[in-house]
Parts: sequence; structure tokens; C-alpha cells
Amino acid sequence: MSDCQREALRQKALAEIELLDTAPEREFDALVRSAQRLLSTGMSSMSLVNDDRLWFKARCGLDYPAIPRNQTFCTTVFEAEEALVVPDATLDPRFADAPFVTGYPYVRYYAGVPIRLSHSDGSQVTIGTLCVLDRSPREPVAAELDALSELACVAEALVDARAAAVRATRAAEDHRIANELLERERRLLKQAERMAEIGSWRYDLASKKTSWSDGVFAIHELPVSGGVPNDEILAFFAEPDRHTFIEQVKVTLATGAPLQIDAELTTAKGNRRRVRCSCEVELSKGRPVALIGMLQDVTARHELESRLLRLARTDDLTQLSNRAEFNRVLDARLGDLRNDGGEFAVLLIDLDGFKEINDALGHASGDEILRKVADQLRKTCREGWFPARLGGDEFAVVVPTCTSAADLAPQVDRLLRNLDIVISEGGRIGRVTASVGIAWSREAGEDRATLLHQADAALYAAKRSLKGTARTYGKVRTGKRAG
Repeated sequence: MSDCQREALRQKALAEIELLDTAPEREFDALVRSAQRLLSTGMSSMSLVNDDRLWFKARCGLDYPAIPRNQTFCTTVFEAEEALVVPDATLDPRFADAPFVTGYPYVRYYAGVPIRLSHSDGSQVTIGTLCVLDRSPREPVAAELDALSELACVAEALVDARAAAVRATRAAEDHRIANELLERERRLLKQAERMAEIGSWRYDLASKKTSWSDGVFAIHELPVSGGVPNDEILAFFAEPDRHTFIEQVKVTLATGAPLQIDAELTTAKGNRRRVRCSCEVELSKGRPVALIGMLQDVTARHELESRLLRLARTDDLTQLSNRAEFNRVLDARLGDLRNDGGEFAVLLIDLDGFKEINDALGHASGDEILRKVADQLRKTCREGWFPARLGGDEFAVVVPTCTSAADLAPQVDRLLRNLDIVISEGGRIGRVTASVGIAWSREAGEDRATLLHQADAALYAAKRSLKGTARTYGKVRTGKRAG
């Protein structure tokens, strides 16, 4: 190790033990006094070597707390990292001209040993010295140097204990800070759970026990103090969502693929909620040990999305489905036919005399007519029929496959009668009837555009022939004129 590396290591060690420039301590003072009495010298000290000075942690017979690092006995000790004995400094060329020899305190005799700090890896670094000094020369005695070395061992033990205490204090402080940070994060997590209406859960595969965060208890409307109802957890989920969740969990365990599903949940207080469930496998040493996941209350979001979806699919005036929803349902029915076979019909309905009512009685009366038409469609249509307003005074109905042509005819006649509507406004009377065009899916080749084109052609054929009647595409007029 180079001198620069050794010096850097020494300064780092001194900084870590936090001993420089500390107040006097009884243990170190007693050690220095013991060295002075044991070796019968006028002075003694325990010094630490800083960048540019020699600082005395403890001293006897010396008036100053620190001296410059250069040209000192102790500097030679820690640089050589071995004991030093100087019988008569005036005869030693290294120190004869030193200020502390030629001037106060007129040192003649010096004996010093290094003080080392041990590292956790077993290595040591010299951080200072334990020494005795006297104003009279004397011959060194081996036993005295041995005694000084033994006292240095005590000094090292004190320094090591100090270092251990500093490390323990730092560790305790780090632990305190970590606990504070953990507690802060826990509070933030709880706030986030409350704000996002979300919670976390963990299912231990070995114990078959589940743990919940506070957020999951809140979603289930259960007190945290009551613990997790392990045997009843799945009972909170409604079918078929419960079965779907169980099957998806099996897939996750088998493949490791995470899952996320939305499900209906009934809380402990009987309130229905829409929740989003996520789940993934927790591994330990490559083996699954638990299932972990999140549970989020998405009821408000689901209701908002449902309302927006209804608005997007519903005609605002009549509250019937709109053209976009009609086309979606029609495409779905056609898709079912391609898979399952069968046949269904589409009724295209156009009001006769509607423009005249708008012109004569006003748009408010026209709107009232449209609402009455919607009411009659809802009243007349059987279960499984799908009525919609396509726009203006044009309506449509998808008739399910369970309805035959023979069964459809009287239903269309009833519809024509119910759509013969009279309205009065300001002493004036208006009347509308309806013409109906019928087309069958098989005739149209199960193609939406063709099916609607055929229904439209049948509708205008009925209008040309006799308004207020119905006609099936490709056939003669069906249905009687209303009234």
C-alpha cells in the first residue's frame, strides 16, 4: 500500500470513529496517567494524527492541546508504524534541532508506541500514539517499553469500543430514520388506498391463509379488527364471477401468467360493488409460495362508463336504442346466424303524416308523437324483439329467430293499429300512421347492408301502394291499413 493510500485510510478511520476534537474522557485520561506513573516520566500523552496536526486526546504535563504534525516524535511512530525510543533527543540528528527539544518543554527522552484501529476485515490502520516524555535523558528498559505496549493495547480496546459505539449509534439512527420512512410510506400508502379505493392481498399457499391491507377491509365493509374471513372470502363474489375468478387463478398458478378481471361483489353490509381483481404468483427460490394481488372498487367508474355507454347507444328523445346500437345488435344477430343457423326478420318503420304535424302543430307536438311511437313499440314488441329509432321519423325492429313468418303477420297488424296515433294541440288535431317494410335475413344472404336495403325497398313499396300498411320484401302487400 502506498503512503498516500495509507494516509487516506488513516483519515477515513479517524472520521468514522468521531474521536477528533472531542471533550476529555475519564478512561483516556486515566490511561495516560497510568503510563506516566508506570514509567516515572514527567509527561505522557495519547495523540491522534490529523492531516496537519497532532491532537492530544489525553495528556499529562503538556500545556497545549495540539502541535504541528511535522518534526514530532509521534509522526515518526505512525509513519513507521512501529515503536520508537529516543534516549537523548539532543544526540539524535532527527530531533536535535526540533523546537520542542531546543525550547519548551525541552524534551530529552521519548518512548512511544502506535495505536491501531481494527477493521471488520481484520486489517489495521495506525491512527495515533501512546507515549511518555521526560526532560532528562535515560536509558531504555525493555520492560518499560513492554508495559507501554500493553497500555497501548488498552488504548486500542477503548478506541475499538468507541468505534463500535459510534457504529451502533449510527445504525440505531439509520434504523430510526428507516422506521420513520417506512411509517411515512405506510401512511402514504393508506392515503393512496383510501383515495384510489384500492387494497392489496396475499394468499399463502402453504398455510392457505389470506392477509388483507386496510383498503381491502374497507371495500368489503369489514372492520380491520375482525381479521380476514378466510373461509368466506369467495362468498362475497357473485356467480358467475366467482367461478371465473377461481378458474383464472388456476391458470395463473399453472402458467405464471398474471390475471385481471372485473367482478360483482356484495359487501358485508349487503351493498353491491364492482371490483377489479388482479393476481400474480409470488416466487421464493424459483418456487411459488403465494398469490398476491390488488382489489379496487371501480363501482363509480363502472357506473359512469355504463351511463356513458347507454348515452352513446340511446336516442335521447325516445330512450330507444339509436342507429349505432341497432347496427351493432343487427351485426351480432347475423354473426350468431352464421354459427347457429336459423332466420330472423327486420322491420323498418316510417311514419306517415309526421311532417304535416310538425308543420301544423309544431315541433313539440312532433316530439310527443315520436315518444308515443316509442311507447307503443315497447308495449307491442314481444320479449327478444329489439326496437330502435334510426333517426327522424324512422324506426326499426329486429325480430328474433323464434318468430316465424306466420306468427309475425298478426304482430305486424297489431303494431300498425297501435301506431295509428292522434294528437291535438290548440284545438287542432293531427294524425300519423306507420308503414312497415319487412326483410328476412336468409333472403338477404345474412348481409346487413343488403338486409336493410331490402327492408327499405319493402317499406317504400308499401308507401307507394297504400300508406299505413306493411309489405315483405319480394312478396305482395301484407297487413291492413290502419283505421
